[in-house]
Amino acid sequence: MLKTDIAYEPRRFFLGSADKVKREVISGYVESFDGTHIWFRKTYPVKKKIKSIPPLVLSNGIGTTIRYWRYVEDYISRITEVVVWDYRGHGRSMQPKTDDLSMTACAKDMKAVCDAAEISSAVFGGFSMGVQVILEFFRLYPGMVKGLIPALGPYEHPAKYFLDFPLSELILKITAKLVLRNPKRAQKIWASLMTTSFAFRLGKSIGIISERLFFLNPLLAHVDDFTEYFENLRKMKIEVFFKMALSAQEHSAQDVLDKINVPTLAIIGENDIFTPKYVMLRMAQKIKNSEVLILPKGSHGGLVEYAELVCLRIEKFLKDHFGSE
Repeated sequence: MLKTDIAYEPRRFFLGSADKVKREVISGYVESFDGTHIWFRKTYPVKKKIKSIPPLVLSNGIGTTIRYWRYVEDYISRITEVVVWDYRGHGRSMQPKTDDLSMTACAKDMKAVCDAAEISSAVFGGFSMGVQVILEFFRLYPGMVKGLIPALGPYEHPAKYFLDFPLSELILKITAKLVLRNPKRAQKIWASLMTTSFAFRLGKSIGIISERLFFLNPLLAHVDDFTEYFENLRKMKIEVFFKMALSAQEHSAQDVLDKINVPTLAIIGENDIFTPKYVMLRMAQKIKNSEVLILPKGSHGGLVEYAELVCLRIEKFLKDHFGSE
C-alpha cells in the first residue's frame, strides 16, 4: 500500500534557493520477483516546468540507505521525479525471501520499484555498489535507460581496487567465511564495533593525519553523515552484508560498458580509497561520449562532501541532454 503526502515548503536548500516548490511524495512497498518487499519513495514537483526531463532513479551503496543521495533527492525533485529505495535486507526494505543477493537480484528489485512508481524510462544513478546495479540494470532493461550517473563506484570486483592492496580480495573472502560460520557471534561483535561515536572519533583522527585514509573525509562531511551510516550498519544483518559483498565481488559489467549509448556522467572522488580515480576514468573512457566530474580531495563519500557541486552538475547534465521540450 502506498502512502501519499503533499510537501509544500520554502526551498531553504543549502544552495540558498528561496523559491517555493510544491511537491508530492509517494512511499511504500513493492513485492519483487521472489516475494521480497522493497521500500521506495518517489518525490516530484506538482507542476513540472520542463516535462522532457526524465525521472531520476537512485541506487545506494552496500550497507547504506538513501542517506548519501538525500541532497540530490531534495534538489533535483524540484524539476523532475526522483525515486530512492533500499536494497533487500537494508533500511526499510524487508529481509530477502531467498538467498539471492546478486547484482541481478538488485536490478530486478529496481525494476519492480520502477513499475510501482509508474516509471517506464529514467536516468539511473548509482553510488558505490549502486554503479554495478545500474550497469546490470542496463544489461537487463536497456530500453528503460535514458541516461546513467555512476558515482564513486567500480564496474566490477570492488575489493580488487580497495586501497590498491593486493590482498583485499583474499581478506574479504576469509572474513566472510568466518562471519558466516558463526553469524550470531559475529553479529554481536559487529554491533559493538559499529558505534557512531567511536566511528566519528576514529574518522576525525585519521582525517587529521591523512585525508586519504577514510571512506568519508571527516574534515568535509557532517557528523550526521557518520552517525546515520554506522547506525544503519549496526542494525543490519551481518550475513546479508557479507553475502551481498561476495556477490558484488563476483560481478563484472565490463562487457556492458562499450554497449552503453546513452548520456553518462561519471562522478569521481580524487581521494577515493574504495574506487580509485583511475578505475572510474577507465570506465568513463570505455563509455562513448561520457562526461566526468572529479571532486577535489573527494573521498568515497563525495556525494555529501561536495553536495552543492554534485547537485548543480546533475541538474546541468539533465537539462543539457533532456531539457528541450
